[in-house]
Amino acid sequence: MPSTSTRRGPNPFLFLGLSVASFGVFFYILKRREATHPASKQPRQLDNPLVPPRHRDPTAN
Repeated sequence: MPSTSTRRGPNPFLFLGLSVASFGVFFYILKRREATHPASKQPRQLDNPLVPPRHRDPTAN
């Protein structure tokens, strides 16, 4: 006698569509952020005073 269960498995196209949509939204936000807030125009982050500097200061001589 075959099983008459009405439960079905998850739709694989739903998972695929969700992953494609999330990648698309991520890519859109990435490109929009790149155009509106370029990293070259952002102020330089100040050095942490608790971490010793790794770069040499050329004016220290």
